[in-house]
Amino acid sequence: MSSKRVWPAAGLLTAAALALAACSTAPAPDLAPPATVVPVKGSDIPRLVLAPSAVQRLGIQTQPVTAAAPGTAGATEVIPYPAIVYDTDGSSWAYVALTPDTYVRRPITVTVIRGDVALLSTGPPVGARVVTVGTAELLGTEYDISGEQ
Repeated sequence: MSSKRVWPAAGLLTAAALALAACSTAPAPDLAPPATVVPVKGSDIPRLVLAPSAVQRLGIQTQPVTAAAPGTAGATEVIPYPAIVYDTDGSSWAYVALTPDTYVRRPITVTVIRGDVALLSTGPPVGARVVTVGTAELLGTEYDISGEQ
């Protein structure tokens, strides 16, 4: 066998070994968890941190909390109705975006629902961004409900 044939094969084997070694030390982006539930000290309500790909895959959308018109049924804030999630005891909540990939569930008190908006007497401050698409998925993530049977 000539040496001209051995060296290219040895070079390919070396390149393959280096590529495999690099793969074993660097985490694959696809193996990162899509969501992480992070406990918050002093609270029973965790923060949810989603991978950017999970935010995109779920199609998470947010809208800002707006101020209610003065004297509007005792309400101070207005949020889109789809932002509301209900706990097993019937209490109302909304997920607030802390950053584009971090969310926390906040209690709200709904005064009245008018069409596609909810008037609140307590809730996130005006300007906070509430999740309007992806709320069920965030709730399932927080409570570790997979939806699969």
